[in-house]
Amino acid sequence: MGTGKAIYVGATLVSVLISISLYRSDRQNLAIFVGLWAPTILNLGQTLVDED
Repeated sequence: MGTGKAIYVGATLVSVLISISLYRSDRQNLAIFVGLWAPTILNLGQTLVDED
């Protein structure tokens, strides 16, 4: 896995972890919003890495 791809996968994992922590702290709406960042980050990463 290249450095560029690793950054996007790492950002995806961070967004999922933030989402889980928000959900556990009774902020479900914000957790769902942050959880939707994961596929967006992956799509952005795939698009930018494919261009190289």
